[in-house]
Amino acid sequence: MRYRTFPPSPRLARYLECFWTLESQEKTSIASPERILPDGCVELIFNLADLFKRYHFDGAMEMQPRTIIAGQMQHHALIEPAGRVKLFGVRFHPGGAYRFLHFPLSELTNKIISFDDVWSRFGKELAEKIEASRSVRERINLIEKAFISRLDQRLEDNERIDAVVRMIVERDGLISIDRLQKNLGISDRHLERKFKSLVGISPKFFCRILRFQKVFQEVALHRKLGWSFIASECGYYDQAHFIRDFKEFSGQNPSAFFGEDHEMSEHFTRKNRLPDFYNTNE
Repeated sequence: MRYRTFPPSPRLARYLECFWTLESQEKTSIASPERILPDGCVELIFNLADLFKRYHFDGAMEMQPRTIIAGQMQHHALIEPAGRVKLFGVRFHPGGAYRFLHFPLSELTNKIISFDDVWSRFGKELAEKIEASRSVRERINLIEKAFISRLDQRLEDNERIDAVVRMIVERDGLISIDRLQKNLGISDRHLERKFKSLVGISPKFFCRILRFQKVFQEVALHRKLGWSFIASECGYYDQAHFIRDFKEFSGQNPSAFFGEDHEMSEHFTRKNRLPDFYNTNE
């Protein structure tokens, strides 16, 4: 399965982390659902091949819409391709999707819904153009043109929230939100309300997700040093706290999770991404 990423144009780099594709040349060999884990980002995904199945925690299964938007996730999602995989995705910076969707991102939290429900006719027409396009570059151009037409550049007091997001990302979530909001002169209630609106979750929960995602970077580098070392490097109080948090997000303890193959979902962890959401030098 081939995964590729493409940087956005400078005009949109403040809001979009990247465009990405995931493709298999034939029917995938994945035999069971894979766990897509919370990563702190909102995603827009166009399915250009066979549909995906999503399994709910109550045992129910549904076929995913052809074009979906996935809000901030607070726990893993179980998905499985039904055949050949050909996805084209847009990954937003935290808070970036708000500039185009024009409603509080908290309304999307823990939801994976049809893009038609968000942009109605405009979204449906865009999806049709994406499906008819012949290349990744053509799809990127279509998305960028559509996004620029809907970009809300009114900043209001959002710059301070953007600053909070940057600081959290730069520290992999290892930062005191109470101290941060005091240093920036933002009340706790105001920060919570604006952060949920722009990012989709509270700043403290966002920190938890980034700390959880840091685990994948540390495992890639220091797996042989053991879970206690990795827990300490990721800012957990002790190994028990680390295991409890990891299981809450992934549904498995670390040993079980890293003992399995993740042919598809491993591409969506943060271990191979740029260290800074706001790095726009590409």
